[in-house]
Amino acid sequence: MSDRNLAKIGVIAWREFRHTALTKTFLFGAVILPIGMMGMLLVLPLLFASQFKPLVGEVAVVDSTGSFAGAFDDLVVERRDRDRSGDAEEVIRKLGIDDRGGMLSGGIAAAAKDATIGEVTATDFKPDSDDLVERLKEEARDGRWIAVAVIPEELLDEADATEEQKAPMIDLFLPKETSPRHGDEISDLIRSTTVRVRFSAAGENFERVQTMLDRPTVDVRRLGSEAGKESGDSKLRMLIPFGFMMLLWIATFTAGNFLLTSTIEEKSNKVIEVVLSAVGPLQLLWGKILGLALVSLVILISYGGLAIAGIAALALTELLSITVLLWAVVFFLIAYFTVAALMAAIGSAVNELSEAQTFMAPVMVILITPMLLWMPIGENPNGTLAVVTSMLPPILPFAMVMRIGAATDPVPIWQLLLSTAIGIVSVVGLVWAASRIFRVGILMQGKPPSPLELIRWIRQA
Repeated sequence: MSDRNLAKIGVIAWREFRHTALTKTFLFGAVILPIGMMGMLLVLPLLFASQFKPLVGEVAVVDSTGSFAGAFDDLVVERRDRDRSGDAEEVIRKLGIDDRGGMLSGGIAAAAKDATIGEVTATDFKPDSDDLVERLKEEARDGRWIAVAVIPEELLDEADATEEQKAPMIDLFLPKETSPRHGDEISDLIRSTTVRVRFSAAGENFERVQTMLDRPTVDVRRLGSEAGKESGDSKLRMLIPFGFMMLLWIATFTAGNFLLTSTIEEKSNKVIEVVLSAVGPLQLLWGKILGLALVSLVILISYGGLAIAGIAALALTELLSITVLLWAVVFFLIAYFTVAALMAAIGSAVNELSEAQTFMAPVMVILITPMLLWMPIGENPNGTLAVVTSMLPPILPFAMVMRIGAATDPVPIWQLLLSTAIGIVSVVGLVWAASRIFRVGILMQGKPPSPLELIRWIRQA
């Protein structure tokens, strides 16, 4: 291809990129918004730490036995020491955050580790007057107490605790400005202290019993894996491959849709005829494909950077590696040129966007297959189904990125190379077929062709 032809393709590519990417709407949605969200994710640990203030203050306890305050103070010291030296999952649980999947037990919890229990003490009061509780409640409103708890005597009596009757309730009064998290923390401390006092009344060692009831930590190690150890990333094992595939979908199909709509609009508005007076059909096709490849790359970088920032905020960067990211880029290019060739062929063959739906339906049914196979591929990334789909064009790039993201051991290099080779050959074939359809269909008007006519165009062009 001569330098003159390359220059024309470059001009068309820049034109497509400029008209698509250098617009306010695109810049906001594909660049500014992800960068803003990226910044938020990177400072998220600091935001959590600044918002989760520790529980500090005194609790007034109306207790006829006089044993509650001492047990309460001992429990606070024990929990504070445990939270400051404990693991991230325990901190997340203490903060009252729903993290059943274990996704947050990283940087956020580490930043908030000192934000659970601070200097909290309890003061016992004997119920020696009728207005004691009302007086303490008034003092709590004025800020003297962070809570007022009225403990029925029956709850602290070991003998009464064994009776088959409905236990009386503890009355807990909180100032209206108390946060829900602090309220839950105080309630939990009151309940746990009640249990401790019961054990002490029965002559039992509560700490010893609690140690016996604590569930042990299981250290899972995968035989044959490179690191030899399964960390918290096992809980994300099914999510990471889906994230890889969705990122590929967003980047390729967004740019592919731009290619489809711009081709149809220029054809229906007769703009394409003016452009073809200066360049050839193949130059126009390649210019469009390469220009929107840059658009797709911008989307991949912005949203991929957003995903990486999110993983960094959760302290899960060990889930990614440079090798994985490089292979993801390779299969992104295969996926983009596959989708772009199909969209260019469809766009050149029809006159209206509604007519394109007839051809888009079978294409989307095929390309959506990897999404339907997400669960089995993520569960067994080296199984027969995963290997076959990662070698089968045109879905192979989407299936392979799921395998790369889900595999606990690296995907065999020969499979990566073979999939890449098959993908490149399929892209060459699709672009060749698309160029023949584009050459015939770009100037045709009237009734859209049938699938058999498209095959005839490929043979005759």
